[in-house]
Amino acid sequence: MAIDYSRLEKQLCERLCASVSIHRRDDGVHMLDSPFTFPDGDRYPIYLSESRSGGVTLSDRGHTLMHISYEHDVDAFFDGPRASLREQIVRETGIEERDGAFAITASPHQVADALFALGQALTKIYDLTFLSRDRVVSTFYDDLKDMLFTMVDEDNIDADYIPIEIPDGTNYPVDYRLEGRDGIPVFLYGVPGRDKARLTTIMLSHFLLHELAFESVIVYADQQAIPRLDLARLTNVAGTAVSSLEATRDLQRKIKRLAA
Repeated sequence: MAIDYSRLEKQLCERLCASVSIHRRDDGVHMLDSPFTFPDGDRYPIYLSESRSGGVTLSDRGHTLMHISYEHDVDAFFDGPRASLREQIVRETGIEERDGAFAITASPHQVADALFALGQALTKIYDLTFLSRDRVVSTFYDDLKDMLFTMVDEDNIDADYIPIEIPDGTNYPVDYRLEGRDGIPVFLYGVPGRDKARLTTIMLSHFLLHELAFESVIVYADQQAIPRLDLARLTNVAGTAVSSLEATRDLQRKIKRLAA
């Protein structure tokens, strides 16, 4: 059966128009309801106002970041890889960012395009929370590196360290070797998930088997995401740990106690 594209276009226009509306609140503020929603079902709050040039400004008035802050650390969006991604989204979608609010200004006949540009941008920005929640491996290691280099002098950090003093040392690389107190090195591992937890357990067990002198620090992306048995095994051979990169002060305190 041949598709009636004219009829299909009409149906699409009707459905899209039905999902977009403007209403005036009791305080006189105009808001635009759209199909865009957060994962919890709340619609994006989009405020309308007249710009100085006579156009229309669409803004979330900071609500997107406020919504994110209910379950996530918003500071992570303004530092490190997430800040770069946020800034890239702002550039690519043509929106503006000011004091935590995202907005776009358009002429009255371009408001529809502006709405979709802002909705797309806010969706991408919210999607950065999945990096915070799941700690995608590459982002987690970037975050860990940035944080570590703010706590320890670069000259005292050896990345991808190979402990050549033990058998098969090349097969047991250490994420970061830090100069420790009393000459005892500190081995720091980033653990974004189950597989790295198991690998780190094997490495530390090998070091202990060969009586290597060291202290160890485990930094989890999300300790609660590690299966209980794997976590127990790693805990038995590791020195100290922090549950996530959000525990910045705890990590700093533990590194300060161990590292030179």
